[in-house]
Amino acid sequence: MPEGDVMAIEQLHAKTEELTAQLQGLSAEFARLSAQTLSDEARFKLIEQTAGRHDEEIRQLKDSTRMMQLQFDQVMTKIDTLEMKLFSWLQQTQQDSVKERTTNNKQWFQFLTFVLGGTIIAIVTAVFVKGGL
Repeated sequence: MPEGDVMAIEQLHAKTEELTAQLQGLSAEFARLSAQTLSDEARFKLIEQTAGRHDEEIRQLKDSTRMMQLQFDQVMTKIDTLEMKLFSWLQQTQQDSVKERTTNNKQWFQFLTFVLGGTIIAIVTAVFVKGGL
């Protein structure tokens, strides 16, 4: 074998060893990247699960909000109804009070008329009995 061929074989052998060392370095890097990929996939799945939970919680919050709005509307309707009933009751009470005062005033007027009429009759009788006119 010529010496150039031996030198070329040694250079190839050195190159092969260098490439083997680089491949071993790359192998470690690929293993690290593979582990990182698995870790990233696990994180991504966790994020997807968290996003799913958040979506479900948001849906539940929206449902709860709708239910609370319905209950609020029902309460407001009942309050409005109660307010109208109270207003009607107050009006009726005022009308009854006016009627009662009118009736009371009529009774007092009748009593005063009776007393004044009796007093006038008593005075006229007293004048005629004493013979003053």
